[in-house]
Amino acid sequence: MYDAVVLGSGVLGLSIARELHQRGVKVAIVAKDLAEDSNSVGFASPWAGCNWFSFATGPDDPAAEWDRITYLGLDKLAKERPELCEKVQVYNVWERPKPSGSEPWFKDLVADFQQVAGTSSNPLPGNKPFGTKFKSYIIHAPEYTAYLGKQVRALGIPVIRARVSSLDEVYNIPQIGKVDLVINASGLGAKTLIGVEDAKVYPARGQTVLVKAPNVKECIMHTEGFNAAPLGPGEKPLPEPAYMIPRPGSSGHVVLGGHYLVSNYSTLPDLKEAERILKDCYNLCPALAGPNGKSWRDIEVVAHNVGLRPAREGGARIELEQRQIGQGGSNQVAPKSTDYGRKVAVVHAYGVGSAGFQGSLGIAEKASDLAEKYLKKANSSRAKL
Repeated sequence: MYDAVVLGSGVLGLSIARELHQRGVKVAIVAKDLAEDSNSVGFASPWAGCNWFSFATGPDDPAAEWDRITYLGLDKLAKERPELCEKVQVYNVWERPKPSGSEPWFKDLVADFQQVAGTSSNPLPGNKPFGTKFKSYIIHAPEYTAYLGKQVRALGIPVIRARVSSLDEVYNIPQIGKVDLVINASGLGAKTLIGVEDAKVYPARGQTVLVKAPNVKECIMHTEGFNAAPLGPGEKPLPEPAYMIPRPGSSGHVVLGGHYLVSNYSTLPDLKEAERILKDCYNLCPALAGPNGKSWRDIEVVAHNVGLRPAREGGARIELEQRQIGQGGSNQVAPKSTDYGRKVAVVHAYGVGSAGFQGSLGIAEKASDLAEKYLKKANSSRAKL
């Protein structure tokens, strides 16, 4: 009945399912956490900031193409659903001068890109001496994830809540029947999913503070302390990263963050870290405290949130793997199957870390290209038999 099953209902799984459906592929979704589970700590999608700010190292980085496709696609979403996506001014500021030619690869893609220097008459956020500004998109993460969930259901794509322990199970879900292709968008689950068990996958803990600051309309980032180069003689340590991302819509909410802990599974907010984030973001933008606010203590806190970004050493894994039922995992622990040895395939689409939303449309295209190519070849082989 179905051509493929998407495992995972985060922003990638939903985007891939929608893209496959638009290409005429009959697809179903299986996931433990669904799009409407906005309070679940089981997956990261509802907790993201989130803005389009590419982390790709250069134009030859595969992530650059995924991000480019998504940037262009978000323009349509911003025009049709401004409560979900909005184009705003973005400032990225820093303290140390950068070498000539170090502009980001996307300077000719985004709107109104400029290198800027802070002056007494025209200071940059936080009075930082250097920076860039450009126009980019902000997304209301939980609302956009819920929107995608409603979209796939409206298209007639089944969304089945199920917890699976092995990749083999997904090829024969009782409500779906047998399929030969799975799209593995399981995020952190790829680390322990029998048949995948990718040791390179790790959680990158993020902590944010959701605040109410309706007058803050710009996205401001100071992230040079993240993965900074070693200190030179006499140089002072850089501050920890800080950023603020307003959310589209009428809530007046702004997401404050700047936290990235590798291989930390804790989902409990650290109040000391929350205080650090509030202080650093206030220093970048005192308007967070409102027109009468005098310090970071006057910022109106709505909620403290923690999410586990599904990261991977070496970057995201977007590739086709041909395999057999029973391949991977020990026969002593893997669920028993009546069709061991059946030839199947999986398109892996996981390990994006912080870049899930900003690369989602491009990754959906790439994963769907791989899936479509496999299905055409498989159908051609069956026709010859």
